[in-house]
Amino acid sequence: MIILTFILFLALSANLCLGVIVYFTNRHRRVNQAFLLSAFLMVLWLCANILILNSSEESQAIFHINLASAISSCLPTSFQLLRLAIKFPNASRRQISNRCKYQLLLNFIAVALCFLPAFTESVEFPNPENSINIAKPNYGPAFIFFLIYMLGSIFALSINVIKDRKTLQGSKRLELDFLIFACLSGLVVGIFLGTIVGLITQSANSVPVANAGSVLTVSGIVAYGISVHRILTVSALLQRISAYALVVVFLGIVYYLTFYVASTLFELLGIGLAGPSHFISTLTVAFCMLPARQRFLRATEKIFTPFNIFNVQSVLKEAGEIFQSVTTSAALLQHFYALLSEAYKTDKLHILIKQNNQYVETDISPELKFQLPADNPITSLLKKIHEPISSDHLTRIRQTSEICSAIKSLNCYEVSVAAGIYSKSQIIGLILLAPKNKNQIYDKIEQDTLQILCNQFAVALENARLYTAMQDSKIQNEIMLDQLASGVVVASPNRKITLFNNEAQKITGIGEKNAIGENIAVLPREIHLALEVTLENENGVRNIDATLYPDEDSEDFPKYIRISSAFLFGHDGKPMGALLVFTDITELKALEEQVRRSDQLSSVGTLAAGMAHEIKNPLVTIKTFTQLLPRRYNDEDFRKDFSSLVAHEVERIDGIVNELLSFSKPAKPHLVPMDVQETVDQTLKLIHEQLSQNNIKLKNNCKADKSDIFGDAKLLSQAFINLALNAIDAIGENGTLTVGTLNCAYRFANGDTPDRAVTRKCIRIQITDNGKGIARENLQKIFDPFFTSKSEGTGMGLSVAHGIISEHHGVIEVDSEPGRGTTFYLYMPLLEEKVAG
Repeated sequence: MIILTFILFLALSANLCLGVIVYFTNRHRRVNQAFLLSAFLMVLWLCANILILNSSEESQAIFHINLASAISSCLPTSFQLLRLAIKFPNASRRQISNRCKYQLLLNFIAVALCFLPAFTESVEFPNPENSINIAKPNYGPAFIFFLIYMLGSIFALSINVIKDRKTLQGSKRLELDFLIFACLSGLVVGIFLGTIVGLITQSANSVPVANAGSVLTVSGIVAYGISVHRILTVSALLQRISAYALVVVFLGIVYYLTFYVASTLFELLGIGLAGPSHFISTLTVAFCMLPARQRFLRATEKIFTPFNIFNVQSVLKEAGEIFQSVTTSAALLQHFYALLSEAYKTDKLHILIKQNNQYVETDISPELKFQLPADNPITSLLKKIHEPISSDHLTRIRQTSEICSAIKSLNCYEVSVAAGIYSKSQIIGLILLAPKNKNQIYDKIEQDTLQILCNQFAVALENARLYTAMQDSKIQNEIMLDQLASGVVVASPNRKITLFNNEAQKITGIGEKNAIGENIAVLPREIHLALEVTLENENGVRNIDATLYPDEDSEDFPKYIRISSAFLFGHDGKPMGALLVFTDITELKALEEQVRRSDQLSSVGTLAAGMAHEIKNPLVTIKTFTQLLPRRYNDEDFRKDFSSLVAHEVERIDGIVNELLSFSKPAKPHLVPMDVQETVDQTLKLIHEQLSQNNIKLKNNCKADKSDIFGDAKLLSQAFINLALNAIDAIGENGTLTVGTLNCAYRFANGDTPDRAVTRKCIRIQITDNGKGIARENLQKIFDPFFTSKSEGTGMGLSVAHGIISEHHGVIEVDSEPGRGTTFYLYMPLLEEKVAG
């Protein structure tokens, strides 16, 4: 008796808890209120069953049986109220009661019948000596009317539920399905428990157990159907229950068979302990659990397929195939839209992608486009709960202003389910599904699957965007590379050519097919060596001039190129190869030679104007003696002096003219050992007259002990004169020009071996003026061709000087301060060997 009482007490406690939990889930909802009433009546009915179990006197037993019957007569009425609350969720309690007034009247009569003497005439205690002695009632004539009322109420409830199910849609219809499913399941469980326990005990002791099982089954299923936020459909729930039931039965059989076989073997071995048998059986069940679950789930899915069970596996498999194929954003959206339409059996859905401060529908959706602001109620709720929301299911939970706004917004757009597309905890898009066809709802499985698809889609969309950007960047880079006026070569660390643009093909005469994938040795020697040096030292070279010589049989002229390179590292610091850029400067070289010639002539004109006085003096002397010669021709001493003086002055004029002519002649660099100090001295002589005319003092600080270099005297003279004339122009008048030399060591970045810096002994030539100086913003531009800050001039003087010094493997550095003057330092390598550095 105590065991049966305990079972009933557990059942009524669980039932009471269910009623309270469902009520407070949304206490303003009529369905939740109606369920609380039903749960309370079932609790009272179980309490009456406990009283019957513990009745020891006939009068007590009769009263408790009548009480239990009266309470049970209210249960069909409570289910009618629950049905009406489902059908009319916005109706008041009075309106629902008016619709059920005849049922309430009959219920009142039935309750009255239960307490008539003619309802329970007597009771019997069939087992007075047994501890479990349940009273057996003997019903009177009034019980017949009670039975008619109960059968009629159940029949009327069934008819009303069937009619309502045909007219209701969505969640209302699903809740009615769960009500039907709960009643049928409660009946099955009651019969099953009553029959099994009855067969085992061979008595009526099974009735309390059956009652407890029925009540818990009915309450549990109805509570699930009306209160859970996201629920399964009845068919999906049955499928899962069937699968797990089959798993339990299968594992039970496996455990029993394993235990039987193990026990038999241990007995044959003389081991009488049962522990090892249990251990082996448990291990066997553990290994069989997961495969059995998967197999039975797939088997039951096939069985329940006609009931429109959502096939999660096939949908996720198809989605995986779509997402794994990296494609453009537009194609991905199109495939994803088709997948959702087919999987969720809806003709209307929207995929919105965030753009700026709003969510915009994609172009592939056939429906009328609409937009949502970024702070709309749907998005706000999705950010908070991170799971799909449904207008049908939001009404089940406690209503807040945020939830009410979301429901209103979903209904406004005729949306049944909304899911967020999350990326890095941010909603980058929304998926809105219209109500399903055939008046069905989106259950928990479909919503969970939708969120999984959204999460995978977010990753795929990001990949698609990156792929699209990469393709656009690739096309842009290819176009840019092909349009570049410079040749570009990229080589991998294993010396294979990976990039070879059009200009590189044009300059080298090597086709792309003969270069890509080949060793860098197929390239011209100068380019090959520059790449080899860059790859070997993992350090680039800059502005190295080289000459590409044609084949002996070719009629082409040599090409002059300028090379720069860089070594490439990945984001992880691993070597990626070398990039080499080279430009055809053949035309530039020719133009530079023309400009240099023009600049020479310009310098000659400037010097000639200043040296006219030097030529004029001997001419005046010759003229004077020539005028005196006719009158003093017979004077032998005069003739001797005249011959000597004229020869001397003519030689003097010839020397000046030869210097100008040699300076003005075009010349190509021809580096030979020379004394650069002599060229400096000669330059000072050539500019002497310009210094005198502008009243500029010359300060000679030449202190270098060694001045032998490889050079071209004519070119260096041009460079020195350009720098000196530039300094004279900067001084104007009444200033000082300082020219000096000294020996030092200098680290040349572009010496004879331009791949790395080399420290060499050198001569430093200094040209300093105290003129107006150079503005700081112009210091980086003074050696650019055609750059000048003067109103007159070509702007090529310093550029030509820089080119000449570079051809001599020298370096020009400039130090200037506006208002205080400018100093040019020329570093020229001596003929000595390199020093360590």
